[in-house]
Amino acid sequence: MAMLKNLSALTILLAITIALLPRATFAIVGIPDCAKGVTSNCGFGFFKIIVLGDTSTPTGECCHQLVKAGKNCHNQFVESIVSSRKPIRGTIPDVYRRSNETWNNCLATSSVSPPEPAH
Repeated sequence: MAMLKNLSALTILLAITIALLPRATFAIVGIPDCAKGVTSNCGFGFFKIIVLGDTSTPTGECCHQLVKAGKNCHNQFVESIVSSRKPIRGTIPDVYRRSNETWNNCLATSSVSPPEPAH
């Protein structure tokens, strides 16, 4: 019985660690200053979609925040992930593909216009 309790506790601890790992990875990668208007929930959602290959769709509010931050900011975030050499799902081209798909889908569904690119 004690062995079963220990095994259950270990399983719960492992599940919590696995659940929190992507959030810790997101925090380590860092957020560009231009993305300060993107909430942590939306940022984590984009991280899961772009880096971990999650097939969920960002909410309209998250897309609004992303488009408002701008394409350059979005690209900075993706570049920071790629250059950090953190584990990703698939290849680096897969990350760029998912990044572009996410940006294009959000741009198409958002009611805001992205900021003008800096020259």
